[in-house]
Amino acid sequence: MFKTAITKFLSKILKLNIRQKLILTYVLIVAIPLSILQVNAFHKVRVFTEKEYVSNITFEMNKLRNDIIKNVEQYIKATQFILNNQEFIEFVSVYQERSVDEIFSFKINVLDKIEYLQYVNFNINRIRFFTNNSFLPEVWPTLYQIDRLKDFRFIDKFLSDQNQISLWKIDNVDILGPPLNNEEKVVSLYTKVTDLVGNLIGIIEVNMKVDEFFANELTRENSNSVTIALSQSGEVILSKQTPIFLKRLNIDTKKLIQILKQKSKAGAEDGIVHLKINKNSAAFVYSHIPVLGVTLYKLILFDELSNKINRITFQMLAQVLVLIITSSVLIFILITLILKKLRQVILSMRAVENGNFDVSIDVKGDDEIDELALHFLNMVERLKILIGETVRREVAQKDAQIKALQSQINAHFIYNVLENIKMMAEYAENYDVSDAITKLGKMMRYNMNWKRKFVTLKEEIENIQNYIALMNIRYDNEIKLLVSVDDEILNYEVPKLILQPIIENAINYGIEPKGEGGNIFIDASIIGEFVVISILDDGLGIELEKLTALQSALENDTETEFCQGQGIALKNVNERIKLAYGREYGIKIESKHGEFTKVTITLPYKKI
Repeated sequence: MFKTAITKFLSKILKLNIRQKLILTYVLIVAIPLSILQVNAFHKVRVFTEKEYVSNITFEMNKLRNDIIKNVEQYIKATQFILNNQEFIEFVSVYQERSVDEIFSFKINVLDKIEYLQYVNFNINRIRFFTNNSFLPEVWPTLYQIDRLKDFRFIDKFLSDQNQISLWKIDNVDILGPPLNNEEKVVSLYTKVTDLVGNLIGIIEVNMKVDEFFANELTRENSNSVTIALSQSGEVILSKQTPIFLKRLNIDTKKLIQILKQKSKAGAEDGIVHLKINKNSAAFVYSHIPVLGVTLYKLILFDELSNKINRITFQMLAQVLVLIITSSVLIFILITLILKKLRQVILSMRAVENGNFDVSIDVKGDDEIDELALHFLNMVERLKILIGETVRREVAQKDAQIKALQSQINAHFIYNVLENIKMMAEYAENYDVSDAITKLGKMMRYNMNWKRKFVTLKEEIENIQNYIALMNIRYDNEIKLLVSVDDEILNYEVPKLILQPIIENAINYGIEPKGEGGNIFIDASIIGEFVVISILDDGLGIELEKLTALQSALENDTETEFCQGQGIALKNVNERIKLAYGREYGIKIESKHGEFTKVTITLPYKKI
């Protein structure tokens, strides 16, 4: 019964196409088991890590809150020490001139004790008393005139409010010391001191550096969390890492504070909030300190979750490995069955690899394997054609080399004869003939020297100029050559003799039949990533039928009955360009019968 079920299952699989077989194999043996394990692992690790992170920042927030409350107690103790010091209060309450001895005694017996209190409580930065008693001189660093606070708007508001006894300023600037005017950021507590009838005697200031007040939490570098303090009056203190976090979250400070306030639960002094900020998973813990009117926020990102998940995933590999080995055995068995039909195709491929292109595959069906076999056969046929073309081109190249060698056999003899004729013409003072022979000699040297397959555009144009000069001797009607070439591409290298066949066509089939001379324009310039050379003549032009056949032969690289004379020349130049640079380059021809013919050569541009 069990064997029968397995046989039926394998039979159904064999009826599927190859894609369905591979997908089914992956789904049944690898994808489903691994997916279940991975999804479960990722979920558990993520939940665990988030809880761990939130637990850590909750602990840090509680510690920070306790440290701040301890600092607040130091502020209050320092303030109460002054308020309970009757000798101090009585001295500053008397509005009359004091002798130097009285002031000195007050300094030794009273102010030094206040200053000593500051040193005992080492977190406290400064304890100062600002008096409105103009008879008292300032005794630094403890006793100052209240006029020093006149530039602070919050002090004016504080003094004008009869019901407000004390004021906390968490983002204050210490402009008095030490040294003077260093404008150090401090957290300050201002407390009014009044006499029995409510008249203001002065203001007690106790301050502490912001970093020390917040237990150095704001300066601590942490790539994963930031701390922010907000007061009811709108004061904001950011930790050192906040700008980096803002850049990672792609928001500004104002937007971040708005999010924190909106997500915090109204009326709750403490809480934990999970949220997303611009698709970034995050959470923050907040705690309100009523005595300060300050709310502390500690924000954390879960960017490091993926790293911890990866570490745990590696631990799972040992468990998954056993499953993979088992699955691999089953996959091997199924793939062997699937690839059995491919054996014939593989054998044919090996035959082609060994050089035998006469292969045959019996293609009967229409599944993916049969389609593969059909495409393979088509590829083999294409390879035969390409190899034939390659052989033909190599033979043509060898023939050209042989012809070039043959032309070089008597080259020196011809050059010497031409030189002798030139000397005879000069001796007879027939300088026109001498110049013509010189130009002919230059052309022959240029055409017969095939040691260089590429020449500069400047050399190619000079050869054309010599050719036109010789042609003007032959024809009664003058042929004018106009050349416009960018200086930047004068030294650009092109295949040798790609211009002369086109110029010969322009004269033989365009200008000469017209019987009245003509003009040939050569323009070469850089257009984008190409060098474009245009040869335009104002000759007889080409009839539409013949032009269409020529254009088709050039575009499709085919033979045509019109590819005789000028067609052969253009086709040969086109093939040489494509062999040198690629199929996307070559020549195009345009013409209007009775008016003009234009041949455009397109080559790749490379900076020289």
